[in-house]
Parts: sequence; C-alpha cells; structure tokens
Amino acid sequence: CHKIMDNQGVIIMALIQLSENGTTPFQKLLGYNKDIMLSWSNLSESLETDNQLSSDLKEEIRSMLAQNHGCAYCKAKGKPSGKFTDEKSMICLGFVDVYMKLGTEIPDYILQTLNDHLTEAEMSELIAFITFTTCQQYFGAIMKLEV
Repeated sequence: CHKIMDNQGVIIMALIQLSENGTTPFQKLLGYNKDIMLSWSNLSESLETDNQLSSDLKEEIRSMLAQNHGCAYCKAKGKPSGKFTDEKSMICLGFVDVYMKLGTEIPDYILQTLNDHLTEAEMSELIAFITFTTCQQYFGAIMKLEV
C-alpha cells in the first residue's frame, strides 16, 4: 500500500499511488483513466442529488452499504443515523437491508412491497443508487482505499 497525505493533512492509504487527476482520493484512483473518472463522477453526482429520493435518504443508504462492503474509506464517512421514520424511507431502508443480506436473490414479495409504496421512478432511482454505490464501495475496498 502507498501512504499519501491529502490537502487537509489526513493520511490516505491505497493500493496504488493517487493520480494527479481528480479532487477526492477516490477520484484520483480513477484519475489514471480521466474519461472514466469524469463519467463516473458525473454519474455519482447525479445519483447523490435530490431527485425522486432525497439526498439525505441516499446518504443513509450509502452509509448502510458501507458497513457491509469492506471499504474503510467509505466507512470512515460515518455510520447510519437511524433518523428516518417515515413510511417511504423505511421501505427503502428495509429494501437495502434485504439487498445486503440476499444480494440479487430478492423475494418477489419484497419487490411487490416496493411496487406498492414507491413510484416506478423512485424504484428505478433507488436500485440504481444501491447498485452504483455498491460498485463504488467494492472499488474502494479492492483498491485498499482508507483513511
């Protein structure tokens, strides 16, 4: 592993040296392939903003997933807050919990619960966010990205 100090004086460790491209340590790992880094970052920004689902709910989902995916850098961003109590958020968070336990082998009745409580646009955004975030966290874990 390589040890690098970021702009705030925090030591970052990773499998490879950080490139010059990008602003975050994660982006700098992708930065050796600038087109990939830019496309990845654009998709990440698009998925993280308020859309059908709030950015706060998506941050809660990100932190839930981080506890499972082995990326120390992702875990360091914080644990789930547990602050969501509204029905739609609880349905989404329950789905994340099922996904973390069963992967893609999600029972039909769980999918039907999503269908009963979320719009198709919300379901699409939720699942896109979950799978993209999983991919990001696996990348960070494999690259040994940690603070």
